[in-house]
Amino acid sequence: MVATFRRCALIALAGILPGARASELSTLSESPEPFSFAVLGDLHYSRPDFKAQETAAHIAAAIADVRPPVAFICQTGDLVHGERPEGGKQLDKAEMREELEFAMGDMAARFRLPVFIAVGNHDKNAGGSPFSEVVLPVLSRQLGGLIARPHYAFRHGNSCFVFLDYGDYSETGTTMDYAAQREFLARTLASARALPGVAHVFTFGHFPLWPVARPGFMSRRFTGSVLPLLKQYPVDAYFCGHTHNTGAWVRRVDGVPITQIKGVAMDKSAQLKPMEEARTPLIPPDELGYGWGYLSGPPNGFFLVAVEGARVRVQLRSGRTTLREFEWQRPGQITDIVKPTPPLPAAVTDEGLRGASSATLIFTPWAEERADVNILLNGEVVARAQLDPMPRYAAFAKENRIALPPEGLRLLRLENEISVDNPGGAIFGIGNVRLEVGLADGTTASTRVSDRYLFSASRAEAEAAHKATYGWDIIPAGVIAAANLGQSLGPTRLNFQSGAARPF
Repeated sequence: MVATFRRCALIALAGILPGARASELSTLSESPEPFSFAVLGDLHYSRPDFKAQETAAHIAAAIADVRPPVAFICQTGDLVHGERPEGGKQLDKAEMREELEFAMGDMAARFRLPVFIAVGNHDKNAGGSPFSEVVLPVLSRQLGGLIARPHYAFRHGNSCFVFLDYGDYSETGTTMDYAAQREFLARTLASARALPGVAHVFTFGHFPLWPVARPGFMSRRFTGSVLPLLKQYPVDAYFCGHTHNTGAWVRRVDGVPITQIKGVAMDKSAQLKPMEEARTPLIPPDELGYGWGYLSGPPNGFFLVAVEGARVRVQLRSGRTTLREFEWQRPGQITDIVKPTPPLPAAVTDEGLRGASSATLIFTPWAEERADVNILLNGEVVARAQLDPMPRYAAFAKENRIALPPEGLRLLRLENEISVDNPGGAIFGIGNVRLEVGLADGTTASTRVSDRYLFSASRAEAEAAHKATYGWDIIPAGVIAAANLGQSLGPTRLNFQSGAARPF
């Protein structure tokens, strides 16, 4: 698997020995030759059929002959699913061990390369001890030292690789030692920057540093503990998963560009939908230096990263097919090499809208209590809808689609206003609002997605009514438009002039 294990007096590995001082970094290779590594997002190996092995096999075949050769595999968490298919109940410890042992064995057999894992939330099911008992010993053998925690680092050629533990969702009590991981990361990044032979630093974790399209899928404790260090010691990229989205973004955080690359291996979406067609971006436009994303991932999707001296080249692949390619020589300064050609927008006219055969209002809600609402299009009620309570992981994630009645089609305009009446005074929010219209020629036209999340009250009103405020916790204040409690939400403006019509 690894030709030799060398030990260099370089960097602390707090994950290898508890209490270790800044002394040693496992080195897989000191060769200055170019190399590649593959990054796989969520795989969710799941008993009893372990379908993820098919994805692993396809990706392994796709990287067998790439140049420069792939030196190892990086996986950004949720290696296993850890839940029963019925009811989502967590597996017990014996079942978790079975899933983890199968996954690690299958990855080793498929790739015949070292595999490095960032622990995911599903990997911590059954209390987390199966992950420590199964995965950490494998990592220890690969790195030639005892890894006692799921944060660790190593060197290969001119690059340093740092794997982090996302911690947990909790905003209050936690068993995660964020301070110890932060101290480890500070020592590692400081030493890597000071070492002349290290030109690149790549970091890996399961949770994103910030959400892009799925609000709430992050840990403020994790981001708060590591982001200041990533600003102080800029890294080439942070690779993550968790949200089952795919994309790459450079965000300027207090003026420092930080690159976040997100992927998922288990999805099989042949038609990749750009995020901007269906979601309101959660990164403020004035902080976004570069970015693109898809709501899902391609079949057998992964990132192939080539390191050639100062140059880093990244490909988003579906098996052997390159879907996108970009590169940089300095962190945050990304140049596209391969990207899809955007389709030419088709004109949407007033006459075309008058002949529309159908129309659907689409939005993603957050509701922790039932809300009965009225939907108004250009000032007239066209539909009634019921928003049901939902688990928090689904907040602003699942799309509601409300078909407008035939008599409502006459109200369609190139520029439309959508309002939502809240006669019961419920607390809720809706986001990612858009209109989709079926035209007479068999095409469908969509408006641009609204740039605001509509809330049925101010946060202060929700708190005064002793209601949940989770919606405000996960949506940036800059994209919230709040009504007074009991008043109409909106209007939000939806414009067809920038929309595109495309075949069904």
